[in-house]
Amino acid sequence: MGAATLLFWTFAAMAVTGGLMAVLLPRIVHAVFSLMLSFIGVAGLYAVQGADFLAIVQLVVYVGGVLVLMAFGILLTGRTAESLAQHEARHRPYGVIAALLIFAALMTTIAKSQFNTGTVMAGDPTTLDIGALLIGDYIIAFEFASVLLLLALVGAAYLVRRAER
Repeated sequence: MGAATLLFWTFAAMAVTGGLMAVLLPRIVHAVFSLMLSFIGVAGLYAVQGADFLAIVQLVVYVGGVLVLMAFGILLTGRTAESLAQHEARHRPYGVIAALLIFAALMTTIAKSQFNTGTVMAGDPTTLDIGALLIGDYIIAFEFASVLLLLALVGAAYLVRRAER
């Protein structure tokens, strides 16, 4: 077993274990941190496969953005553990049914797919080209997206502060 194969299975195990823990852990804060483990595993899978830009975006957007937003959302809401437990027990059968349906669809797709198992030469890193395009040709769209995300963050903070009063 080569180093790349070992890394692939290590990151795959991280992603699957983190995802399972996020679903099964009773405390929501622990579930968010286990989701971080899953996101880091997915970023590692991207890196092993040579998709360096996707690996960096996975880390920055999901681990750095979405998880921080979830952590702040959990910390800023005043929900008690009892109210969270009531919702969890009532909706668990629907979640299990949805998970089984998605699992069946994925297994059917995998069974019907043909995978190319040949070796592929690693390409040149794409981050330089993508960065040049983002700062060059697509600077207006890039800045518009950043301002839109900033407005969404300010709006969310305003709504939380207004609900607090």
